[in-house]
Amino acid sequence: MKSFNISTFIFVLLLLFLAADFAGYRFLREYIRQNHEKDTQILFYQIKTVTDEMVAKLMREHDTQRENALAVHRKVASLLKNADLNISLEKIHKEINADDTRHPYDIYLADKKLVIRNTTFPADKGFDLSFAKEIFDAHFKKQTIGYSAPIQEKATNSFFSYTDSYLERDGDPKAMLLQTSYRYHDVSEALEELKTIIQKNPSISLLKIYAFIDHEFTYEIVLKHDDRHVKPNIQTLERAHREGEETIKELGHHTLLTKEYTANGIPYRMLLMATRSSHDSKMLIVNAVTLDDTAYHNELRNLNIAMALLTLFGVLGIIIVYKVRSKEVKLSEQDAFVQSAMHEIKTPLSVISLNNELRTIEKGEDEYSQEIDSAIRTLQTSYDAMNFIMTRSELTYPVERLSLSDVLKERITFFERIAETNDKQIVAQIENDLSVKISHVEMVRLIDNNLSNALKYSAPGSTITVTLKENVLSFHNTGTPIEDTEKIFEKYVRENRTVGGYGLGLDIVKQIAKRYGITIELHSDAKNGTRFSYIFKEAE
Repeated sequence: MKSFNISTFIFVLLLLFLAADFAGYRFLREYIRQNHEKDTQILFYQIKTVTDEMVAKLMREHDTQRENALAVHRKVASLLKNADLNISLEKIHKEINADDTRHPYDIYLADKKLVIRNTTFPADKGFDLSFAKEIFDAHFKKQTIGYSAPIQEKATNSFFSYTDSYLERDGDPKAMLLQTSYRYHDVSEALEELKTIIQKNPSISLLKIYAFIDHEFTYEIVLKHDDRHVKPNIQTLERAHREGEETIKELGHHTLLTKEYTANGIPYRMLLMATRSSHDSKMLIVNAVTLDDTAYHNELRNLNIAMALLTLFGVLGIIIVYKVRSKEVKLSEQDAFVQSAMHEIKTPLSVISLNNELRTIEKGEDEYSQEIDSAIRTLQTSYDAMNFIMTRSELTYPVERLSLSDVLKERITFFERIAETNDKQIVAQIENDLSVKISHVEMVRLIDNNLSNALKYSAPGSTITVTLKENVLSFHNTGTPIEDTEKIFEKYVRENRTVGGYGLGLDIVKQIAKRYGITIELHSDAKNGTRFSYIFKEAE
């Protein structure tokens, strides 16, 4: 019953483990999700704070530099009067930057096809401006000098505003295009701060700012770009315009929006936030941050795998414990049966024994009384074995110094009558006496179970040999060999079911041997028969 309770306890523990496993899984999943949301929002607000400040500075500088930029353009146009496309621009470049040590102004001359042929900004030489022809023509038609909003030069990640006007040559009012640019400087710290944030957060896949005036797309700033064109062209402008319109449409009346999507097998999360510019209330600034969510999804996947493995182990454990528990229940039922059988045997055994003694006294010993006496002794041995099993956990048998040869002779004498009636013989080969420290009850049980089994499983007419030599006690008989010499010591295991018994004897022997440090050796085969040997420790 004890082992049954232990298995039940383990079974309940496993069920609790699975319940805790599921609860822990839900908690961890929610914890990971909330942490991810929190980290994402913190990152987003960091970026937004820096970008809002940067855009405000850009627009302030844009407005304050407007008149200077137009004045510089007019001055360059007058200095280039009647000059050809290949004129050296160095002297003019120095002159227009003379009052500013930062040298913010550059000059660009484009041919009739709007390809830059001469410039003080070498990176743009050969750049095709034809994508903006409609804008230049509109300025020409209005007879105004164009002045652009801050435009990002992606190659250097700097910001410029450009002026533009056509120059007349040889009667052609659009013979050349003149542009001057103003490089913004007040945003350099913000750009460095954004660069640091991006470097610390490799999950940032794309970082853009869209500017809208009265919900009309104005321009796009890309602070971490993808692999699309670095230099603008008509396609990039159209794309930026289209994406800007889609973004403002997605936001609608919301100021904050999050969407998730997958592209090329990679999970992404895009966060959009709209705020009014502190510089111009008509301007709406939309920060668009795209994050690669692979690490987050991998973390969830690893959690799912761990959960699946733990659940699998838990279920397997329950299955194993359930099977063990079923076996223990069966053993418990067998124990209950043995205990019940003991109560059923005790009284009839006493009555039979008493009546056989009275009959022998009255009529003398004969063939029948011997048979009855043999049967009684066999039953008494079984009863004693079962009683020992039922009481050994409740009783403590006193350990004493015993003469093994004396106990052995006594028990052989007891079993000789049983052997005779079964046409068998017990031969004792006691070569020496051996003093051992063991309880008398347990020593008797060890000897009796071996003699009882030897008589049960030996061939008719055979001899059971009991040998005591030095510190080794052995029992030998001939008969059907034992197939599994390890399992035979387990409780209720019986290889030969044609002979009566409960399969308890060798379990008792094993427990006694374990308690007193007695080594058991078993050899069994068809040729040499079966030999149980017990190696004792001599009493000190």
